[in-house]
Amino acid sequence: MSDFLKTKGIEDINKIKFEDDNGNIEEKSWDSLSKEEKFNILNTPITQQEIKSSDNFTDEEIQLLNTIR
Repeated sequence: MSDFLKTKGIEDINKIKFEDDNGNIEEKSWDSLSKEEKFNILNTPITQQEIKSSDNFTDEEIQLLNTIR
C-alpha cells in the first residue's frame, strides 16, 4: 500500500497531510483515516503524464494502475 500511496504523492503513510476547516495543515496516519478518507485518496485520478514522468514506476506498477482505472 505504501508504494501505491507514493504514486499519489504520499511519501510517508504516517504523515498524510490534511487541511482542516481553518486552513491549518495537520498530519494523520493511514491507519487512523476513515474509510471515506481512504477511498477519496485512492480514488484520486493518476494522469498518464504522471505515470510517464515518474522514474519510480516499474512496468508491473504501470500495468496495475491502468487496470485499476
